[in-house]
Amino acid sequence: MVSLLRRSVGWLTRAGGNAALNALMRHGGRSVVESAVGAAVEAVPRGGQRSFTQVFAVSRPVTVYVRGSHCAVSVRQHAAPRVELEANLARSFGVELTAEQDEAGIYIVARRKPVVGTVARTELALTVPPDAHLAFHLTPGDVSFLDLDGLAQFPAGQVFVPPDGSSPDTD
Repeated sequence: MVSLLRRSVGWLTRAGGNAALNALMRHGGRSVVESAVGAAVEAVPRGGQRSFTQVFAVSRPVTVYVRGSHCAVSVRQHAAPRVELEANLARSFGVELTAEQDEAGIYIVARRKPVVGTVARTELALTVPPDAHLAFHLTPGDVSFLDLDGLAQFPAGQVFVPPDGSSPDTD
């Protein structure tokens, strides 16, 4: 079958030039490249949505460290002595998520896997006590604070660090 197709393409190229070859590649309304991309997309597993909740009992003050790549983090407060993590992973086959606790604090790491991680999306919702210390290392990512009540301090030199590592403008 392949040799028949190869001979047909060769004949069409010699007989009709580029117009015939383009017509052959567009047969069925899709180009060869579009067909290849479609086959690759169909090979990616579907239904990779995963959600879970994890609750950590804490003594105050507590520090929560979040490190992630291409993730969105929302933070809200509550009076209870616990930290709640709600994670929503779209195309979860592309993300490794780990959450652990020790005497120094709570560590949450969302790492994208090579190649397949480019299609993954991670959304983390944290509910923390009002006096919790938060540290984010996102490459890149978004942080939003919901229903913030009280003081929030963000040292400008640490929040707006340029990607090249140089010091930010202090105009």
